[in-house]
Amino acid sequence: MYFFKLEEENLAIIVIEKDKQDYIINYYLHLMSPKEKLAYKHAHSLLKIDQKADIDKIKRVYFKAGWLTRDENALSLLNNGLEKFNEDTATRIMHDHASEIFFNYCPNCGTLARTPTAKQCRFCYCDWH
Repeated sequence: MYFFKLEEENLAIIVIEKDKQDYIINYYLHLMSPKEKLAYKHAHSLLKIDQKADIDKIKRVYFKAGWLTRDENALSLLNNGLEKFNEDTATRIMHDHASEIFFNYCPNCGTLARTPTAKQCRFCYCDWH
């Protein structure tokens, strides 16, 4: 299944495969809205400090540095979990910026390359330098 749109009563529904969602989130962060960027930084900062011994001290430093936020609008984007946030954000980015996103496919097997600039397939090892 690839990116497609279903139009029903002027409502566009966009479905994007998981690997494409991850690709968009990893390589097109600059297309996130300011609130999405705050939520993204917050979620990933919490993942980093989850295993640390002195969590409270680290959280204070992260709040001061802007890696954690108290912004309710940004935090509400994470209410349904990080996977749902990634899905919703990738869908919005794809909807609003489809012409700016380059999906780098292997010319041999057609799978999505690891990065937009990759020149070797991670699956069939085809090299297109």
